[in-house]
Amino acid sequence: MNKTGRLQIISIALMAVFFIGAITFVNAQEKKLTPKQLPAAVQAAFHKAYPAAKIKGASSEVENGKTIYEVESVDGKINRDLLYSEDGSVVEIEETIALKSLPGEVSKALKSETGKGKVEKAEMLTKGQTIQYEFVIVSGKEKREVVIDPSGKIVKTTKMKAGEKEEEEKD
Repeated sequence: MNKTGRLQIISIALMAVFFIGAITFVNAQEKKLTPKQLPAAVQAAFHKAYPAAKIKGASSEVENGKTIYEVESVDGKINRDLLYSEDGSVVEIEETIALKSLPGEVSKALKSETGKGKVEKAEMLTKGQTIQYEFVIVSGKEKREVVIDPSGKIVKTTKMKAGEKEEEEKD
């Protein structure tokens, strides 16, 4: 094969990679929705589980070929983000939690992890039967996210850049 032929094949391959990457990027984009645009099953499940909660925001996103719906809500002093599948089943719940409500082992681990820092945000994350606690800790100019399991084991620590919000994707 001559040089021109190889360049054409490389060009076509690069265009294909770019095209596939662009499609993946578009599919992974979050689409903002109004609460009324959520599927009826999602609306019904949310209102049944949290009748006093108010929806602050809603969106959808395609993950692994399936559409997932996020409902951001406030219920009194509790901020709660929920992920639902199209049929209304809960995929994930993330809600603020008071530090005094933490299980003893989690509280001990958090105290040793915080040091002289301050807990800026405390949340409980539930995925199926798995529960984890996520914290944003600020120490001087350093900010980090710490994930602790119910036994008090540190699951993950992630340094955050100044002004950065907690990471979107949870493990």
